[in-house]
Amino acid sequence: MKLSEEEFEELLGNNDLAISLIGMSNIGKTYLSRKLSELKFKRFGCDDIIEAKLGDKLKKMGYKGTNDVARWLGQPYEKQFTTNQKTYLQLEKQALIKIFLYLTNGNQENVVIDTTGSLVHTGADVCLALKEHSLIVYIEAGEDMREEMFEQYLKEPRPVIWGKVFQPQDQETNQEALKRCYPKLLDLRNSLYTRYADITVPYNSLPKNIGAEEFLELIKKSL
Repeated sequence: MKLSEEEFEELLGNNDLAISLIGMSNIGKTYLSRKLSELKFKRFGCDDIIEAKLGDKLKKMGYKGTNDVARWLGQPYEKQFTTNQKTYLQLEKQALIKIFLYLTNGNQENVVIDTTGSLVHTGADVCLALKEHSLIVYIEAGEDMREEMFEQYLKEPRPVIWGKVFQPQDQETNQEALKRCYPKLLDLRNSLYTRYADITVPYNSLPKNIGAEEFLELIKKSL
Protein backbone atom coordinates (compact mmCIF):
# COMPACT_ATOMS: atom_id res chain seq x y z
CA MET A 1 0.00 0.00 0.00
CA LYS A 2 1.72 3.15 -1.20
CA LEU A 3 0.79 6.22 0.82
CA SER A 4 1.71 9.89 0.85
CA GLU A 5 2.33 11.63 4.19
CA GLU A 6 -1.09 13.26 3.87
CA GLU A 7 -2.84 9.95 3.21
CA PHE A 8 -1.00 8.39 6.14
CA GLU A 9 -2.15 11.17 8.47
CA GLU A 10 -5.73 10.93 7.20
CA LEU A 11 -5.95 7.16 7.67
CA LEU A 12 -4.37 7.39 11.11
CA GLY A 13 -6.76 10.13 12.18
CA ASN A 14 -9.77 8.22 10.84
CA ASN A 15 -8.76 5.00 12.66
CA ASP A 16 -8.38 3.29 9.32
CA LEU A 17 -4.61 2.70 9.12
CA ALA A 18 -3.15 -0.81 8.88
CA ILE A 19 0.59 -1.32 9.32
CA SER A 20 2.37 -4.64 8.78
CA LEU A 21 5.83 -5.13 10.28
CA ILE A 22 8.09 -7.55 8.42
CA GLY A 23 11.65 -8.71 8.96
CA MET A 24 13.72 -11.44 10.56
CA SER A 25 12.91 -12.92 13.96
CA ASN A 26 14.37 -11.02 16.92
CA ILE A 27 14.53 -7.76 14.92
CA GLY A 28 12.05 -5.92 17.14
CA LYS A 29 8.71 -6.37 15.35
CA THR A 30 6.93 -7.54 18.49
CA TYR A 31 8.33 -4.69 20.59
CA LEU A 32 7.21 -2.11 18.03
CA SER A 33 3.77 -3.66 17.54
CA ARG A 34 3.17 -3.68 21.29
CA LYS A 35 4.22 -0.04 21.47
CA LEU A 36 1.63 0.78 18.80
CA SER A 37 -1.02 -1.15 20.73
CA GLU A 38 -0.47 1.37 23.54
CA LEU A 39 -1.89 3.96 21.09
CA LYS A 40 -5.02 1.81 20.69
CA PHE A 41 -3.84 0.01 17.55
CA LYS A 42 -5.46 -3.41 17.39
CA ARG A 43 -2.54 -5.82 17.36
CA PHE A 44 -2.42 -9.12 15.49
CA GLY A 45 0.55 -11.26 16.55
CA CYS A 46 0.95 -14.00 13.95
CA ASP A 47 3.27 -16.04 16.20
CA ASP A 48 0.58 -16.05 18.89
CA ILE A 49 -2.14 -17.05 16.42
CA ILE A 50 -0.07 -19.94 15.07
CA GLU A 51 0.78 -21.11 18.58
CA ALA A 52 -2.92 -21.12 19.45
CA LYS A 53 -3.73 -23.14 16.33
CA LEU A 54 -1.05 -25.66 17.32
CA GLY A 55 -2.51 -25.82 20.84
CA ASP A 56 -3.43 -29.52 21.04
CA LYS A 57 -0.23 -30.70 19.38
CA LEU A 58 1.90 -28.59 21.70
CA LYS A 59 0.01 -29.67 24.82
CA LYS A 60 0.54 -33.34 24.00
CA MET A 61 4.29 -32.67 23.89
CA GLY A 62 4.28 -30.55 27.03
CA TYR A 63 5.14 -27.47 24.98
CA LYS A 64 4.03 -23.87 25.39
CA GLY A 65 5.28 -20.55 23.98
CA THR A 66 7.07 -19.43 20.82
CA ASN A 67 10.34 -21.12 21.81
CA ASP A 68 8.51 -24.41 22.16
CA VAL A 69 6.87 -23.88 18.76
CA ALA A 70 10.46 -23.74 17.51
CA ARG A 71 11.16 -27.06 19.25
CA TRP A 72 8.06 -28.57 17.63
CA LEU A 73 9.08 -27.27 14.21
CA GLY A 74 12.63 -28.52 14.68
CA GLN A 75 15.86 -27.77 12.89
CA PRO A 76 16.11 -28.35 9.13
CA TYR A 77 18.24 -31.45 9.66
CA GLU A 78 15.64 -33.14 11.91
CA LYS A 79 13.17 -35.72 10.62
CA GLN A 80 10.00 -33.84 11.54
CA PHE A 81 11.09 -30.57 9.96
CA THR A 82 9.80 -31.01 6.39
CA THR A 83 6.31 -32.03 7.50
CA ASN A 84 6.10 -29.46 10.29
CA GLN A 85 7.42 -26.69 8.03
CA LYS A 86 4.54 -27.34 5.65
CA THR A 87 2.00 -27.34 8.50
CA TYR A 88 3.43 -24.12 9.92
CA LEU A 89 3.14 -22.29 6.60
CA GLN A 90 -0.43 -23.50 6.13
CA LEU A 91 -1.35 -22.15 9.57
CA GLU A 92 0.38 -18.87 8.81
CA LYS A 93 -1.60 -18.48 5.59
CA GLN A 94 -4.84 -19.20 7.45
CA ALA A 95 -3.97 -16.61 10.09
CA LEU A 96 -3.25 -13.94 7.50
CA ILE A 97 -6.42 -14.67 5.52
CA LYS A 98 -8.48 -14.13 8.70
CA ILE A 99 -6.66 -10.85 9.29
CA PHE A 100 -7.44 -9.76 5.71
CA LEU A 101 -11.12 -10.49 6.32
CA TYR A 102 -11.02 -8.35 9.46
CA LEU A 103 -9.38 -5.49 7.55
CA THR A 104 -12.09 -5.53 4.88
CA ASN A 105 -14.96 -5.73 7.36
CA GLY A 106 -15.31 -2.01 7.99
CA ASN A 107 -13.91 -2.01 11.52
CA GLN A 108 -12.95 1.50 12.65
CA GLU A 109 -9.60 0.67 14.26
CA ASN A 110 -6.00 1.30 13.45
CA VAL A 111 -4.29 -2.08 13.10
CA VAL A 112 -0.73 -3.36 13.42
CA ILE A 113 0.21 -6.82 12.13
CA ASP A 114 3.26 -8.41 13.73
CA THR A 115 4.19 -10.95 11.05
CA THR A 116 6.55 -13.88 11.46
CA GLY A 117 9.97 -13.86 9.84
CA SER A 118 8.72 -16.58 7.50
CA LEU A 119 5.93 -14.46 6.01
CA VAL A 120 7.71 -14.28 2.65
CA HIS A 121 7.67 -18.08 2.36
CA THR A 122 3.85 -18.15 2.28
CA GLY A 123 3.83 -17.20 -1.40
CA ALA A 124 3.41 -14.14 -3.59
CA ASP A 125 -0.40 -14.23 -3.43
CA VAL A 126 -0.43 -13.86 0.36
CA CYS A 127 2.34 -11.24 0.42
CA LEU A 128 0.66 -9.17 -2.29
CA ALA A 129 -2.65 -9.36 -0.42
CA LEU A 130 -0.88 -8.08 2.69
CA LYS A 131 0.56 -5.25 0.59
CA GLU A 132 -2.90 -4.44 -0.75
CA HIS A 133 -4.47 -4.23 2.71
CA SER A 134 -1.68 -2.59 4.72
CA LEU A 135 1.39 -0.40 4.70
CA ILE A 136 4.32 -2.83 4.87
CA VAL A 137 7.26 -1.65 6.96
CA TYR A 138 10.43 -3.71 6.64
CA ILE A 139 12.70 -3.58 9.69
CA GLU A 140 16.02 -4.29 8.00
CA ALA A 141 18.92 -6.01 9.75
CA GLY A 142 22.32 -4.58 8.87
CA GLU A 143 25.22 -6.64 7.54
CA ASP A 144 27.01 -6.07 10.85
CA MET A 145 24.21 -7.88 12.69
CA ARG A 146 24.46 -11.21 10.89
CA GLU A 147 26.82 -13.04 13.24
CA GLU A 148 24.96 -11.79 16.29
CA MET A 149 21.64 -12.90 14.78
CA PHE A 150 23.00 -16.38 14.11
CA GLU A 151 24.33 -16.66 17.67
CA GLN A 152 20.93 -15.53 18.98
CA TYR A 153 19.21 -18.10 16.77
CA LEU A 154 21.35 -20.87 18.28
CA LYS A 155 20.92 -19.57 21.82
CA GLU A 156 17.19 -18.95 21.69
CA PRO A 157 15.69 -20.61 18.59
CA ARG A 158 12.62 -19.10 17.01
CA PRO A 159 10.44 -20.90 14.45
CA VAL A 160 12.41 -20.49 11.22
CA ILE A 161 11.29 -21.70 7.81
CA TRP A 162 14.32 -22.62 5.72
CA GLY A 163 12.60 -23.73 2.52
CA LYS A 164 15.28 -25.20 0.25
CA VAL A 165 18.11 -23.01 1.54
CA PHE A 166 19.48 -25.61 3.95
CA GLN A 167 21.67 -27.89 1.83
CA PRO A 168 24.25 -29.74 3.98
CA GLN A 169 27.48 -30.83 2.37
CA ASP A 170 29.34 -34.09 2.83
CA GLN A 171 31.28 -34.38 6.10
CA GLU A 172 29.70 -31.21 7.52
CA THR A 173 28.27 -31.28 11.03
CA ASN A 174 24.77 -29.98 11.50
CA GLN A 175 26.10 -26.85 13.19
CA GLU A 176 28.57 -26.22 10.38
CA ALA A 177 25.80 -26.55 7.80
CA LEU A 178 23.56 -24.16 9.74
CA LYS A 179 26.33 -21.58 9.99
CA ARG A 180 27.13 -21.80 6.28
CA CYS A 181 23.50 -21.69 5.12
CA TYR A 182 22.19 -19.03 7.51
CA PRO A 183 23.67 -16.09 5.53
CA LYS A 184 22.05 -17.52 2.39
CA LEU A 185 18.72 -17.54 4.20
CA LEU A 186 19.26 -13.90 5.19
CA ASP A 187 20.07 -12.97 1.58
CA LEU A 188 16.94 -14.70 0.29
CA ARG A 189 14.75 -13.14 2.97
CA ASN A 190 16.20 -9.68 2.38
CA SER A 191 15.43 -9.83 -1.34
CA LEU A 192 11.85 -10.93 -0.63
CA TYR A 193 11.25 -8.47 2.20
CA THR A 194 12.52 -5.67 -0.05
CA ARG A 195 10.26 -6.80 -2.89
CA TYR A 196 7.10 -6.47 -0.82
CA ALA A 197 8.02 -3.57 1.49
CA ASP A 198 6.45 -0.14 1.05
CA ILE A 199 9.16 1.40 3.18
CA THR A 200 12.37 0.08 4.71
CA VAL A 201 13.55 1.14 8.17
CA PRO A 202 17.11 0.06 9.03
CA TYR A 203 17.17 -1.44 12.51
CA ASN A 204 20.26 0.60 13.35
CA SER A 205 18.32 3.81 12.66
CA LEU A 206 15.78 3.07 15.40
CA PRO A 207 16.46 4.90 18.67
CA LYS A 208 16.75 2.59 21.66
CA ASN A 209 13.40 2.16 23.44
CA ILE A 210 11.64 4.11 20.69
CA GLY A 211 8.07 5.09 21.55
CA ALA A 212 4.95 4.58 19.45
CA GLU A 213 4.50 8.21 18.42
CA GLU A 214 8.18 8.52 17.49
CA PHE A 215 7.95 5.34 15.41
CA LEU A 216 4.86 6.60 13.57
CA GLU A 217 6.65 9.87 12.82
CA LEU A 218 9.65 7.93 11.48
CA ILE A 219 7.34 5.90 9.22
CA LYS A 220 5.60 9.02 7.93
CA LYS A 221 8.91 10.71 7.08
CA SER A 222 9.99 7.57 5.20
CA LEU A 223 6.97 7.60 2.86
